[in-house]
Amino acid sequence: MFLLILTLLFALLVAIFAVQNAAPVSINLFWITTQVPLVLVILGSVLAGAVIVVLIAMWRKIRPKKKNKGMSIVPVEEKNMDSKENNFSEQVTMKQFTPEEK
Repeated sequence: MFLLILTLLFALLVAIFAVQNAAPVSINLFWITTQVPLVLVILGSVLAGAVIVVLIAMWRKIRPKKKNKGMSIVPVEEKNMDSKENNFSEQVTMKQFTPEEK
């Protein structure tokens, strides 16, 4: 329910913004000139910025995966095995020096 109210409030603010910025503005792109409402220019710029931010975020999320793709966990496993072997040899050494029960 809270999300619905928040969405309706946001829609109301966008509608007020659109009504207040309905004046036509001239857009020039190379040799083309056109008249569009100011609200479309502003909302289009916001949308383009949001798309760019999402693309950069996706690129940053994918990039470390490529970097780590070639890495191997073998050194960690070898270190683990060395640790287990050392632990086992310590246990055997301790067992050899314990007094035997009669």
